[in-house]
Amino acid sequence: MRDMLEVVSKGGKVNKTKIVYGANLNFERASRILDWLIGKGLVMEKSDRYAITEKGKEILREIYKLAALFK
Repeated sequence: MRDMLEVVSKGGKVNKTKIVYGANLNFERASRILDWLIGKGLVMEKSDRYAITEKGKEILREIYKLAALFK
């Protein structure tokens, strides 16, 4: 999930192929996670392109904070 949010946040509006390769996932798994991220309002889809939402950016920042605690 974090890797996918990172790819989408850095790439602006990206297609599924870029997400799959950037997050090192297969298409089936990426599709399921993307559906979940969209359902939770973290990513939005428009014309087969994906972009991170403000809520997604907030969650990604919190993930980075948590990761820093365990380093």
